[in-house]
Amino acid sequence: MSMRLGGLISGADTETLISALLELERVRIYRQEEKQEQLEAKQKAWRDVRSALTNIQSKLDQLRFPTLFRSRKVELSDNSVATVTADAGAAQTSYTLQVVKLAQSHVITTQSEAAYKAADEQLGWAGTFDIGTDPNALKTITVEETDTLSSLAAKINAADSGVLAHVVMVSEGKFRLVLTAAKSGSANVIRLENEVPGQPPQGQTYGNLLEDILGLTGANQLVLSEAQDAEIILNGEPYKSSTNTFDNILPGIKITVKKPSGDDVVSMTVSSDIDKIVQVVKDWVNAVNSLQDLLKKLSAYDVEKKTGAALTGESLVRSIQSRMRQFFSTEVAGMPASMKMLSQIGVSTGAYGTADFGKIVVDEEKLREVLQRDPEGVARLFGLNEDGQKGIAVQMNDYIKSLLDSQSGALEVRDKSLSQQIDRIRDTIERIEVQLEQREKVLRLQFARMEEAMARLQGQGNYLALMLLGRSQSQS
Repeated sequence: MSMRLGGLISGADTETLISALLELERVRIYRQEEKQEQLEAKQKAWRDVRSALTNIQSKLDQLRFPTLFRSRKVELSDNSVATVTADAGAAQTSYTLQVVKLAQSHVITTQSEAAYKAADEQLGWAGTFDIGTDPNALKTITVEETDTLSSLAAKINAADSGVLAHVVMVSEGKFRLVLTAAKSGSANVIRLENEVPGQPPQGQTYGNLLEDILGLTGANQLVLSEAQDAEIILNGEPYKSSTNTFDNILPGIKITVKKPSGDDVVSMTVSSDIDKIVQVVKDWVNAVNSLQDLLKKLSAYDVEKKTGAALTGESLVRSIQSRMRQFFSTEVAGMPASMKMLSQIGVSTGAYGTADFGKIVVDEEKLREVLQRDPEGVARLFGLNEDGQKGIAVQMNDYIKSLLDSQSGALEVRDKSLSQQIDRIRDTIERIEVQLEQREKVLRLQFARMEEAMARLQGQGNYLALMLLGRSQSQS
């Protein structure tokens, strides 16, 4: 770093002078930075508006389609017995349900202590056997004399036979093999067949692997869980399933049993899920109100301070505000006179003089009454009716899509324009910075030359003074 000693001759504080001169010219940068901040604030504001519109779209994605208005809920008199779900449009009716038993997977092991093995104990048997639950797709397992319970379990699991093998500790240092059918149901019984021993070493004989060494067949077998179907009685009719789920008895209804009900009869009622529909409508209304609040805030003007917000004076703000309000007073073509407008189902603008004035409000009681009476009519008011006329949710979604279109949408066009303006300002600031660097060099050079000139003048003055002093002394 070079040391600057300006003003040694002139006595002037050249560093301060140069800084002051540069600061005057730096005002141009400050003005550009102020413009940049304003543009960035405006861009952020529009992006906040975009987010609010996108949030409304997410609510409209449900309101636009009839599936929402055909939502179903299922109520059980005992929820501990089963879980029941119903698809949209499932028949609304009541049923009686009894759970007789649950589905189980077949699980076997050994009860013979002779079959308990140490963790690293070799089986001492070679040969093959077949395993599986499908008699037409049994898998062959090849056993080596050096296999242990763990290595045999790994071979069974790798065979993809529909049977899972686990090694379980019985007591300290003793383990046994446990086999579990991968699928539940009475048809999935574990099969161990076709045991074929290999050629034993000379002078030795092989015993029976499955029955004696492993204890998985014959008298040594211990059944921990029988292969069993789930059984229910629905409206007095018995039904079975290999799993604990019944999804092919009633169209659109899935029953998952959790425990037997004994002699108790569980009532099951399928009805319209009005709570869900009302909540979606309320969420949509809240999203619209949030947008309007945001637009009002971003376009506000402070009379006392005489300052505006980021989007004050923007015509697009007023256009969006106006268009969004219009949807709540628009009549949908092709609808009956009793259901042409949202206000007829309980969705309207707040009354003048109330705290809700200017906001969209939901008369929940009225909405529920209409949904109970004519859910399909409400679906058409929001979505599409038989004549292909667009309902309110479809119209609003189309409008928002036009605003957010990545090519021609008004918000996208503004965002790109603002980005370009901000980039140009950044370029301008960079150019001014370069100019100021050059200006600083010029000023320093000029001040240095001034100091040199003053030094020469001072030297000449000193010389003349000495000459005059010498002459004066000689004359005296």
